[in-house]
Amino acid sequence: MSVPPLLPRDPASDRFHELFIAFAACGATPAGGVHRLCGSPADGEARAVFDLAVRQAGGTVCIDAVGNQYGVFSLAPQDDAPLVMFGSHLDSQPNGGRFDGALGVAAALAVGEALIADKRAGADFSADFCAVNWTNEEGARFRPSLLGSGFFAGRHDAAYALARTDDDDVSLGEALAAIGQSGSDAPPKMPACYLELHVEQGVTLEQAGVPLGIVRRNWGAAKFDIRFDGEPAHTGPTPMPRRRDALLAAAYLIAEIRAVADRWPGAVHSSVGRLIVRPNSSNVVPSEVSLSAEIRAVEDGILREAGALAAQAVRDAAARAGVAIGRCERADRPGRPLPGEVRDLVVACANALGLPHIELDTVSGHDALSLLGLCPTGLVFVPSAGGIAHSEREYTAPDAMEAGFCVLLEAALRLCRSDGVAERAAQWNGVSVR
Repeated sequence: MSVPPLLPRDPASDRFHELFIAFAACGATPAGGVHRLCGSPADGEARAVFDLAVRQAGGTVCIDAVGNQYGVFSLAPQDDAPLVMFGSHLDSQPNGGRFDGALGVAAALAVGEALIADKRAGADFSADFCAVNWTNEEGARFRPSLLGSGFFAGRHDAAYALARTDDDDVSLGEALAAIGQSGSDAPPKMPACYLELHVEQGVTLEQAGVPLGIVRRNWGAAKFDIRFDGEPAHTGPTPMPRRRDALLAAAYLIAEIRAVADRWPGAVHSSVGRLIVRPNSSNVVPSEVSLSAEIRAVEDGILREAGALAAQAVRDAAARAGVAIGRCERADRPGRPLPGEVRDLVVACANALGLPHIELDTVSGHDALSLLGLCPTGLVFVPSAGGIAHSEREYTAPDAMEAGFCVLLEAALRLCRSDGVAERAAQWNGVSVR
């Protein structure tokens, strides 16, 4: 897949690729991925790259109470100017891909640097710009996912976020303090428009042979954090009827969670992706098992029904194994359309640059979804080779990366000259001149 030759190469593209490579070096794995869990030393290294890039460009860095990093580029002459915000996240899955999240952060930083360079060259802007690195988007170390953007959106407070613990009982607050990322700055104002560039993590774009996807809506999700409490016992002499095996309950549940998805082929995805067994000895009946299960569905009506079946499956598994449910926390994310005015803006930018594109849904969760309903929000996808994601084999070709970046830069140039108003920015005549 190649970008049409009529696409003008902007000098900022080189900086975008440079920043992306710098992030990929933080927590790099031998197989070409990254291991950069939230609050880890590798996360601290990536955050330092972010900080340095903003400061060297003449922007201001602030860190809020949950560690969200904001790079603010003052462009407009007035102090109360509206704000345009682009970004994503720098944390990864264990041995994950180098594109997931970091692509969007590198793009946002390169856009901010280009805009402030234009201002120094005499360009006029009516909105300021902010590049953001959201804390703990992945939920790989601390649950729930979308933790930093959820705080910014007011969906939970700082005390809740900072108290989340990993599987070693280290809290997010402790992890951030260990890498020097405990913040106390007030977060920026709610943006007039938020836009995020991300890899698709699916095969729709690759199969269509187009470099850009414009997200029209998200699938809903129900996520469960569960603990089964049994009783330790010797695996040899303890009679089978007397065993209270927490792992047996988990096994029953895992099979039923898959069965839920099988009821709606293609419309429901389900998984159990995390399992912690204690005491995890071959000679002890498992006394405690923690696991994370999820249901994703194309329609909210299906999600309600599938989620109810999953919740019942938890109860049934515990009863069948003769164990207790020590915890069953559920977080729901409804399916919602993304605002049409932001989609129209992205379409206008892609058309002006001569880039083919299609509209599609997102099955994955993204920080942009936290801001839905609070400000005009958009998601732009670029292809994932083979649809591979959350893997060291994750890959997006450089020309596809560049197509996404150029659309973001064009959108930013229009938005920051239009008070951040997407409808006005979409009506810009032709390609913005830098």
